[in-house]
Amino acid sequence: MKRVFLLAFFFVIAASYASAQVVTERCWHLDHLQFLDHRQDYWRSHKLFTTAEQPLYSGGMYNITEAHYGFGLEIIEPPFAHHYTGATTAFGWRYRGGLAIGGGTGFFKYNDGYTVPLYADLRYFMGRQRVQFFVAFPVGFMMNFENFKDYSKIFGNPSVGLIVPVFKNTHLSFSTGLLTQIDRDIFDDPSFSAPWHDSFINLKLGFLFGW
Repeated sequence: MKRVFLLAFFFVIAASYASAQVVTERCWHLDHLQFLDHRQDYWRSHKLFTTAEQPLYSGGMYNITEAHYGFGLEIIEPPFAHHYTGATTAFGWRYRGGLAIGGGTGFFKYNDGYTVPLYADLRYFMGRQRVQFFVAFPVGFMMNFENFKDYSKIFGNPSVGLIVPVFKNTHLSFSTGLLTQIDRDIFDDPSFSAPWHDSFINLKLGFLFGW
């Protein structure tokens, strides 16, 4: 009789230990899976160049305000040719798919003189990741009110760059391009023989709002 009770006692102890071990293993595996899910969610939310597509952008207003610096190429002795600094701001609308169209103005100070640009802001943003590359082509007029006839110009500024999120609806914008300003006299006088354009490599740093 004692042997029967002793066997029953050992059987109960073994069954309890096995049950506890299974429950422990299940809890450990569950906790491990939850940890992996949390870790994936963390990196998915913090990784800037994520391959996961963001929700399709539905369009809206934007503003981009940038500081400029440009250094002249080739002929740099005349006024408006050696270097320039300045700032621009543009407002526009971004459409679904990455196309953005707007208009802007600003102020450029050269080695000798100034202009006030008035331009169309054309941009195309690639992809739907958090950091986006873009191409831009601001094009318009540069006005000088001291001598509008001789110092006002036409310009184009093809550029490439990227935007990096810093706050909600706010991005840092970096870009570089070739700014070419053309003397208006080349269109009015076919025999015009003076240097008819100035070119700059320009760098731009700013903020893109409303994205």
